[in-house]
Amino acid sequence: MLLLALLACATGKNADDTAVAVDCSTRPLDLPGPRGEVGGAWDDTRKRLVIFGGDQGEPVECSSQPDFVGETWAWETDCGGFADLTTDEGPPPRGRFASVGDEGHLYIHGGRWRETGDTGRYTLYDDLWAFDYATDTWTLLAEEGPGKRSNHTLVVAGRRLLLFGGNDSTNGASFSPLDDTWSFDLDAGTWEQLDTTGDPVARLFHAAAVTDDGRTMYVYGGGDEGAFTGPFFADLQALDLDTLAWSEVHGSRQAPDARIWANLAWHDSRLYLFGGHDDGALGNTNQVWTYQPASDEWNELLGGDVLANDAVGFCDFPADFVEPDLASPERRDANVGVMDPDGQLWIFGGKTDCGIINDVWSFSSSSETWTEQSPATSGEICLRAYAECETMCF
Repeated sequence: MLLLALLACATGKNADDTAVAVDCSTRPLDLPGPRGEVGGAWDDTRKRLVIFGGDQGEPVECSSQPDFVGETWAWETDCGGFADLTTDEGPPPRGRFASVGDEGHLYIHGGRWRETGDTGRYTLYDDLWAFDYATDTWTLLAEEGPGKRSNHTLVVAGRRLLLFGGNDSTNGASFSPLDDTWSFDLDAGTWEQLDTTGDPVARLFHAAAVTDDGRTMYVYGGGDEGAFTGPFFADLQALDLDTLAWSEVHGSRQAPDARIWANLAWHDSRLYLFGGHDDGALGNTNQVWTYQPASDEWNELLGGDVLANDAVGFCDFPADFVEPDLASPERRDANVGVMDPDGQLWIFGGKTDCGIINDVWSFSSSSETWTEQSPATSGEICLRAYAECETMCF
């Protein structure tokens, strides 16, 4: 009876930050399936991680088998479970779109889609959507703007969204990287291309974040036309949003290995970098790094898994491929990774050596430790579940 009582009762907060009892027994026990190429943002008023879209097609020998979804979900911290917020009025299914959130909304732009089972070219999007946290509804803000693209980034600076780079190729076997910077005025509802100087090399699969004062946007890593095989980028670029001048603030010296599809977030005067796919022998990583602009220094907080034995061949990993850091999430890229105002980095889903995944973890910037919030149903290496394994994945 005590267990049932605990499950049925939790403590949440009202919008005015006062405590309120929550009956968790009324919440459905839903769970989103594993997926990569997914986006999301943190809703601080309701203390939940809101996620959208992605690709739930299981890769075959590390080759994508796209099955895009247009679902909206929320990981709710009060009861520690998922809520399915999908509606018929939301954006069409897609992956590799850009996403970001502010206090009231999750925004998504662009991305790509292809009919499940099709092998032709992808459809690219140029639409901008907003998900209202208060009403759990989607609104189309603009049907067109910077141009159709995928694998670009969005950040929020005050009352505007900033978009950089991406890929405008519809061919899944080749990339056409971009280097343009755009601003969307959330009050006027209009896009504007910014007349920037010193633009970095065109790229896709990069990560971006903005400072709390909204005056500097950072872009890290990514790749160019050769992003399938590397080498990738390891540079850190900064855009001064007052002067619109780009500058390289840190090259590849004493920095994380070059990588694509990582997560970058800003908190407490520093950048946090998690995960991605590096161009070394390990590939997917679960490292956590910080960068402090004041000292111009990268610092590795958590090294994550360590390479133990080389791969046998392409997408052919031995059971003892890594010595896993079991206190860290599975190595991954193409996942959600967002920072809340309290300094917790929240991650969901992504692509791993074992396919796609659907777990939730949070990283505390104060204690520098990970906490598993919701376990994966697939996509992890066997050693994370069992002491001895004969295969790489379970």
